[in-house]
Formats: sequence, C-alpha cells, structure tokens
Amino acid sequence: MAITVVSTHLYPLENAVEHHSDRFELIQDGSTVIFRRGQPFYFGIKFDKPFDKTKDIVRIVLVTGPTPTPAKGTSAALIVKDKEDLIADRWDARFSSFAGSTVTIQVQIPPYAPVSVWKMIVHTAKKGVAGVNQHLIDKAVYVLFNPWCPNDIVHMNDDEQLEEYVLNDNGKVWQGTYKEPKGYQWFFGQFEAVVLPSIMMLLDRASIPHQDRADPVKMARSISAITNNVDDNGLVEGKWDGSFEDGTSPFAWIGSTPIFEEFYNTQLPVKYGQCWVFSGVIVTICRALGIPCRSVTNYMSAHDTNASLTIDTYIDMNGEKLNNHPGSYTNDSCWNFHVWNDVWMDRPDLAKGYGGWQSIDGTPQETSDSMYRCGPAPVEAVRRGEVNIGFDTTFVYTEVRADMCVFKESEDGFWARVKTIPNYVGKLIVTKKIGQEVLPEIEDMEDITELYKNPFDSPEDKMAVKKAIKMVPIAQDIYDMDDSQIEDVEFKLSDIEQITLGESFKIAMSMHNTSSEPRSVSIVLSASSILYTGTTINKLKRSDAKFVLKPNQRENVHTFVKPSEYMDKMSSHSLIRITAVANVEGTEQLWSQDDDFLVQKPQLDVKLNSQLQVNKQCEATFSFTNPLSVTLTDCTFSVEGPGIHRVIKFRDVMPNEKYVTYTETFTPENDGQRTVTVSFNSKQLTDIKNTITATVLP
Repeated sequence: MAITVVSTHLYPLENAVEHHSDRFELIQDGSTVIFRRGQPFYFGIKFDKPFDKTKDIVRIVLVTGPTPTPAKGTSAALIVKDKEDLIADRWDARFSSFAGSTVTIQVQIPPYAPVSVWKMIVHTAKKGVAGVNQHLIDKAVYVLFNPWCPNDIVHMNDDEQLEEYVLNDNGKVWQGTYKEPKGYQWFFGQFEAVVLPSIMMLLDRASIPHQDRADPVKMARSISAITNNVDDNGLVEGKWDGSFEDGTSPFAWIGSTPIFEEFYNTQLPVKYGQCWVFSGVIVTICRALGIPCRSVTNYMSAHDTNASLTIDTYIDMNGEKLNNHPGSYTNDSCWNFHVWNDVWMDRPDLAKGYGGWQSIDGTPQETSDSMYRCGPAPVEAVRRGEVNIGFDTTFVYTEVRADMCVFKESEDGFWARVKTIPNYVGKLIVTKKIGQEVLPEIEDMEDITELYKNPFDSPEDKMAVKKAIKMVPIAQDIYDMDDSQIEDVEFKLSDIEQITLGESFKIAMSMHNTSSEPRSVSIVLSASSILYTGTTINKLKRSDAKFVLKPNQRENVHTFVKPSEYMDKMSSHSLIRITAVANVEGTEQLWSQDDDFLVQKPQLDVKLNSQLQVNKQCEATFSFTNPLSVTLTDCTFSVEGPGIHRVIKFRDVMPNEKYVTYTETFTPENDGQRTVTVSFNSKQLTDIKNTITATVLP
C-alpha cells in the first residue's frame, strides 16, 4: 500500500532568502510561499511510515490556470529521483535528504515558467502496487520573474541596479517643468500583502492567458493595459477635468499601497489617477512580479494624434494660438511633462540589439491593437528612429523627437504651414538615480535623454529622423514641403523668474530688425493657465501691439499679469504658459514661442515630536498658511511613512488662515533611515507637499 503524506513544510522564510523574496509580507504568516523561476527550492515531506527509496514513488505535480496542460507550460508532473543533479532549464525534482519517515526534496523551476499562483500536489505510490495517494499542499505558491537568473529574459547583471529597480520600495516621480523639475517621493510598496493578490486579480479579470504570463514582453504589454480602467476594468480610472469629488484627487496619492488596498477591498477601479499615478503603480506591479522597472518623465512630451511624426499647432488671423485644428483634423498636443515607465528585458522576439530598457505606458492616450495600452517599445529602436520595431515605437519616438509644424490662417480662411520648429519636444528625460536614499530637490535626478534620442542635429540624429520618416508615409508628405522664407527679424521671449502665488509677473519680449529695410511687426502676448497636458484651462491675459522697426532697430515690449487675473483660475499644477506670437508684414515671417512656469505654492512644514523608535507611537504635526482669500473645501492630508499609508479627510480651511495644523499618530515598524511624506489637497489648492527623513531607533 502506498505511503501517505502526513504533512509538508515549504520552508517559506529559508527559501525566500535564496529567492530574494524575503521582504514580501505575504510569507510572514506561513500561508504563502514566493519563489522565483530559474532556480530550485526545498521542501520537506513527513510520511505515515519510514520512506523506502527502493519501493516508494513520489511525484510532484504543479498546476496553474483554469485548464492546466503540459503543452502550454501550465502543468508539470515530476517523478522525484535520487542522486542526480537538477537540470537547470526545465522542471525537475531530486531527493535531497532522508531521515526515517521524513524526506527533503529539491524542485527546479524552469526560467520560462508562467508567473502566476501555482498549486502543488504530492502523489505517492508503491512499485508494483496499484493506487495513488494524493496530497494537496494548502499554501499559495507564487512564482515570479527572476532578474537574478542569467537564463531569465528579465536578467539584470548588476547588483546596484537590481537593488534599485526590483527591491527598492521607495522612489520618486518627476513633475514640474524642464527648466524647473520637481521630484516627488512615491512609496511603491511592492512587498505589501495586498499587492500580489491584487495583481493576480487584475490579470485574471483581463483574461490574460496563463501561458502568456511566462513571457515578460506580453506581460509588460498587459500591465500597461490593466493599470487603467479602460477596456478591462483595470486598477485606476483616469480623470483630467479637475472635478474629483466622487473619488480621490490624483494629487492626493503619494504611494501605491492605498490604491491597491481600495481596489482589493472594492474590486472596482480606483478613482482617480493621472500619468504619474499610473506610472507609480506600474513600478509597484513590475517590481512585485520581478520585472526591473523605473518611472520616467519626459518634459515637453508630444501627443501625436494622426501619426505624422509632427505636432501641429494653429495660429488664426488674430494671432491667437488654438488648442487644435478648427476642423478637428488633428488634436495634437504637447504635454508639459508626461510620466511613463521603462522595463528591463531581452527581446528574443526581435533582432539582436533591442534588449534592455523598453518603454511602457499605462496612461490611456491612444489605442494599440484596439486597446488602450502602449509598449513595450525598445528604447534603442526609439533612439535610432526605427519606428517599425517592437510595439508602439512610433508613438514613443514622436513623444520625444517630434518637430513642431506651425499652420497659419489666411484671410480667405485657408490654413497653410508656414514654419517647422525642430527639436521642440523631449527637452529633458529623467528618472531617479540609483541609490536607496531619496534625496532633496534634484540631487537624485538622472538625465537619460540621450538614451532616447541622439544629440540634436548630430549625424546620428539626422539618420534617425530619416529612418523614421521613411517608415511613415504621411510624414514623407509633410517633410517634402518647402519651409523657406525670409527671417530677418530676431525675437526673444524673456524667461519668467520664480513667482510665488499672489505676486504679479511680467511677460516680456525683445525684437531686433537685422535687415536694411523697415519691418512692420504685429505682436500678441498672452498668458493662460494650463493642465500639465498642455490643455488651456483659462485665458488670463492678452495684449497686442504693432511696431515699425527701422533698419537694425531693437525694441522691447511687455505686459503685466496681476494676482487678481490668475489666482482663482489656476490648474491643479499651478502651471502658466506665456505665449508670444509675432508676424512680419511683407516677408510673412511668423514667429511663436511658449514658456511654461510653475507658480510656487506655500511650504508644508512637517515636525516630529520625539525620536522615532520601533513599535513606539510618535506624533507628526503638519502645518501651512492658506495664501488664498477663499475657503478651501474637500480638504485632505495624505501621509506615507513607516507604519502609515493614509488619506485623511480634513475640515474646511478659512480664507488666508495662518498656521493650519494637523497632527497624526503613527508607529514605525522597522529601524533605520525612514521618510515621511505628506501632501495637502483641496478643491481650490492642491499638491502642497513635503518630505522629511529621520532615523528610527531599534
């Protein structure tokens, strides 16, 4: 009669150390084990009587998915053998030790196993005797990608990079402008107990076949889709109109954990997110699954809606810049910044040379194969202008390298292209530097622009543009057009210096007629509040003038914008775009330039009332002054730190109220350097943030 399994022990903590999974909270209670593919794990079996290796047979069966089959890689049945080395590139099992009725077994997971939740069953039999006993191991077995394994497609051969891009649960997402980048701390929390079950729920809800979960290319593409709620009822619902009363403002999130907790508890998409939120949760998903990942911000990011490799802008007869083509031919835009992700993997589906960083984007912008998703696009293919390589490479190429085409309305109502401005987008592309510590200001910002694009006008850049145009017929038509015109008046828009909320600011520009003839010039200066996507919210000011410049004459023109003209018309990011448009009569020279800047908000002060210590309560006090002469409503404080992940509803704040104060109690769970990030948000004033770092004593 076959022996019977009395109990099993999967050594969750011991195996976790070997599999770099010991930081996952799920393994702490012993109900879950987390392994990485491409390496072995140990487990023990206790039988009802002594094990006889000459007569007893043990088989380990592993299955995942609704219909497990060996042909699809979702089922494996392993006869446990004795005294042979494990075969590293396939499912395999060997006895490791014998001690009476207890045996230890070593199981090899192949580097191509689907990343999923597996079930393990132990079959026992006796040679020459009919009948098989079965024992289902009552633990969830997670198998993850293994970037430490040379045979895994996501392999990353650098310990510092692995520490940053897989194990670091704290980082930054970058916002602001390319002239003034702002890095905000984000707690990814990939090891929190709620994360892996939520990811599996998302994959199942989107009906991602389990065999496809073995391929990081397909998984990365799926992750970009399940992050947003479009198509598959995914994790986060995007919203950009500034009305968030029925959910949480995108500006209130400063970490992924509360988002995953809300999703897991409600099983509904979480309201609301914008691009940095989508990017933050993608880092959480990828690092949890074992795909190296980072958040990337592209400043002046193109959104090309008609795949022309250009961003088209329109100026009407009055010298006003329009948001889009009046006939809806195209709705191109240029986002002040856009945040997406890089994931690291080889690309066996492509020719050699396209492995490494791949761009994916969870923000729903355009459909790809009928779904809102983007990537993985090889960053190297983007840099080379090889827009036919990989997934959505054309879209990413345009985001970082599109030229601006300027169209002007004639008196008879026709639109004609009058100018092409090269190198208009992709002014700066950044990510967080490698290193565990989050540093203040821009000390931990890494410029990765030249990974995505060659230096402008270099031979490599010209070749990349030529390659891209060759692949896109509509772009060939545009670039064949003649751009030649007389441009003998020089214009310059002055940069705006730092402006604090409540101050006036000046729009100023200069002109220089370099010709030997007089030139008549029409000028329009304007200011608008904008979303970070570049969409105009409110027009704040418009001033026009006409000049006759004598030969070699220089002239300056300016206008002021008062606080009363912008204070109650700001976007959530407090972004203002100033625009200058100049038209020279006779030569038909048209010149236009924008400059975006941030209006500085009040500082949020964070103070701790005592030395932080593990398992000891501590109070943190947050305070600021309301600079607005209006009541702040729908107020919240968001807090992320050691032992705390909360969004707290707060009372209304009175007009110009000083020393608005809130105190929160929390208990650190781990010692060492720890950070606390706090964000205040309201309907009228958003994104007031601060981060402090403190030492937690044992």
